[in-house]
Amino acid sequence: MIDQYDACLKCTICEVHCPVLRVAPEFPGPKNGGPGLARLRAAGEVAELDHLDLCLGCRTCDTVCPSGLQPSELVNEPKVRRVGVRGLAFRDWVLTHTYLVGPIAVHMPGLVNGVLANRPIRWTMEKVLGIDRHKPMPRYANRSFRAWFAKHESPWKDRPAPNGKVAYFHGCSTQFMEPQIGQHVVEVLEHNGFEVILPEQTCCGLPLIANGDLNAAAHNGRFNLRHLLEPAEQGIPIVVSSVGCSLVLKHDYPNVLHLDGADVVARQVYDISEFLLACHEQGMLRTDFRYMDQRLPYHQPCHQRAQGIGVPAVALLNLIPGVETWNIDAGCCGSAGTYGFKKEKYEVSMRVGTPMRDALLASGAPRAVSDCETCRWQIEYQTGIRAIHPISVIWEAYGLGC
Repeated sequence: MIDQYDACLKCTICEVHCPVLRVAPEFPGPKNGGPGLARLRAAGEVAELDHLDLCLGCRTCDTVCPSGLQPSELVNEPKVRRVGVRGLAFRDWVLTHTYLVGPIAVHMPGLVNGVLANRPIRWTMEKVLGIDRHKPMPRYANRSFRAWFAKHESPWKDRPAPNGKVAYFHGCSTQFMEPQIGQHVVEVLEHNGFEVILPEQTCCGLPLIANGDLNAAAHNGRFNLRHLLEPAEQGIPIVVSSVGCSLVLKHDYPNVLHLDGADVVARQVYDISEFLLACHEQGMLRTDFRYMDQRLPYHQPCHQRAQGIGVPAVALLNLIPGVETWNIDAGCCGSAGTYGFKKEKYEVSMRVGTPMRDALLASGAPRAVSDCETCRWQIEYQTGIRAIHPISVIWEAYGLGC
């Protein structure tokens, strides 16, 4: 890590852009909590900083650093060491392993959702587990995405798809909570002449990385790479509908977890909007969109910004006749995956998301768009505005739901 902390210029650009430091001055910040703390430890100082866990893991500091550092990894390092010795706290284990509960929950969603919305139970969860009672828990669907896919008949099942195959990494939220997003991804890709294949997969590991359990994240990563490596080596694009998952596949597997084969897979990974916009630029995207008279403010997730791919969803949606989409550019939503569910971080999460809330409410639009599931849930919680994935707008514009 010496190259990391010694390359820090102490320019404070990361601190100017840090969404937590703006609302919680007790947070040491990415400069002091990252390369600064690492430098002290390398010099033999016994150094600890309070409130370092207030970091959102949004990676804004990585995006803006002029030296190309990854301050977020340095800030996360003490947590990684602590978890390596003590293991995850039970609350954090519960929040990071929802993919183990999902297969059961989709078979009894009424019961599970009812329990998780029950006020006395939520009060008890707050007192016992430290999961804040105010933040609504994600709702499980009544079927999984893969169950839908198993019954779905591809238009290309008996003939070669004109544009070849695409592998789809759907992630946990699509699998258990928002299967309609997976349906929209598949049907839009098929409408554009692609055969969709569905590799075996488990949680990408992002919640585990954010909570410091790199060993468990690496275990998940190795499983995913075993099933993604073959399509990647065949040159098959791997599309992802959750920007958190795509960031992990593109960046964290090769650069944080250092997994074998990760570079090969990373080169084939695309955010779904990124992929469709590239298809348009190559003349491959069908533009038989229906007219839709809609203004759709777009919230850019931090984990999408960290990929350095611009805002492909905005360009894509503005291809639809009658649609006006713009990036509200209001910073982090504050949810940050499991972060906003934790009692000690709930208020910080809400304060971080206030500019986003104000910008969306000022737009007067009945719907907002974002590529990240936890951003969408935060938008709906803080504003009451319905939040949808960009692929769902494309699916509507193609008239695929008619």
